[in-house]
Amino acid sequence: MSQAERETEAIVKKGKALGVDEIIATTVYGKYRQSRFSNNQVDVSLAWNDYATNILLAWKKRVVATQIKNFQNVEATLTKLLKLAKVSKENPTYGGVAQGKFKYAEPTPDKAIRHMEDSSDYIYEAVNAAEAEAGEKIDAGGILFTKYERVFLVSSEGPEGRDERSAVELSIRAFTERNASGHGVECNSSLRGFDPERAGEKAGYIAKLAKNPKAGKPGKYDIVFDPLFLGSLLSVYGTMASAYSVMIKMSVFADKLGERVALEKVTIRDNPSKYSVNCRVFDDEGVPAKENTIIEKGILKSYFHNTSTAKLFGDETTGNAGLVMPMPWSLEMDSGDVGKDEIIGDLKKGLYLTNTWYTRFQNYATGDFSTIPRDGIFLVENGEIKESWKQIRLSDNVLNILNNITTVSKERQQVHWWLEADPPSLSPYALARNLQITRPE
Repeated sequence: MSQAERETEAIVKKGKALGVDEIIATTVYGKYRQSRFSNNQVDVSLAWNDYATNILLAWKKRVVATQIKNFQNVEATLTKLLKLAKVSKENPTYGGVAQGKFKYAEPTPDKAIRHMEDSSDYIYEAVNAAEAEAGEKIDAGGILFTKYERVFLVSSEGPEGRDERSAVELSIRAFTERNASGHGVECNSSLRGFDPERAGEKAGYIAKLAKNPKAGKPGKYDIVFDPLFLGSLLSVYGTMASAYSVMIKMSVFADKLGERVALEKVTIRDNPSKYSVNCRVFDDEGVPAKENTIIEKGILKSYFHNTSTAKLFGDETTGNAGLVMPMPWSLEMDSGDVGKDEIIGDLKKGLYLTNTWYTRFQNYATGDFSTIPRDGIFLVENGEIKESWKQIRLSDNVLNILNNITTVSKERQQVHWWLEADPPSLSPYALARNLQITRPE
């Protein structure tokens, strides 16, 4: 047993000695590196290590949480936390945490990420690929981030888990003009299969097509969503599939289990497997993480649960416990049987949207929302991109989109972008019919 494991176990023992009912301590030792680049050059690179322990404590259905660094002031922190619990209100929805011992899958981290000293070569591969694709001088910027984490979880109720996780993520945005940009991302849990050129090529290709944009026209359009855009939508569906979101009426999926919520082409699942940048072998209660299907061929199959929500819903935990609410780890939308070029090639008149931001809801319960497409926005006629657009807004409904996705591509891409596409997802290209485009006011 390592020193970090002993210290984590000691936190739980000290909490129980103070008289708490349940306590979970999860220590994450992480090695991180981040490089930022702009104007085609690396600006700054940072590398840091971090020891942090997340603590959840429950006393008579009063639930509180905190984080400590480097195992400092443990007893004082636990004493204050228990005092806070004693003056807090009872949480009527709290049903305890997972009990018992579990067997976990073997972690599969890439130790090469742990020992990485310099990531600049990957950045310049992406920048050079973007420049070659755009066919002219570009202005490219973005971030390359790597992490290697060792995780130790100890629960007073029995679960004890050890995990190791790694990830490498590149985000590159290329400009050919002030109002002409393209965004590419490349994500992987391992350096094996990580291809920064692929992200650069896509960013450069989109930026080249996006030159000389015209003001878009409002109306109803068939829309092809790029994986980066679709990843943002999947993050919405994943959050709404949390039983907590259903409970507080911030989900379009409330009271719809077993019902059709999408066309048959749509299957969405959560799968925190070894390929994902958010891979894990257990959740925040120590329950083994596993694949869970949300929507299967258009039918809503399940919600994400922790122990408390599972008891309230008469169900079982799905291994999606967060300290506050159940959540998805890594979303997937099943692939289709059509190539991405065929989807665009068969479009008579519509739009190809590559990315988005500022997604805002008018009503979470009904699913009415708007979001602002960014980077490449393209009018497609008879299978060809006719012109680049700007200044439009997608103003529609998340259930309506699900019920109008008629075509899904064979190709899928792992995408993760902190601003919108979070949690990460494995996303295809998708065609949705007859959606509403408006102009920002």
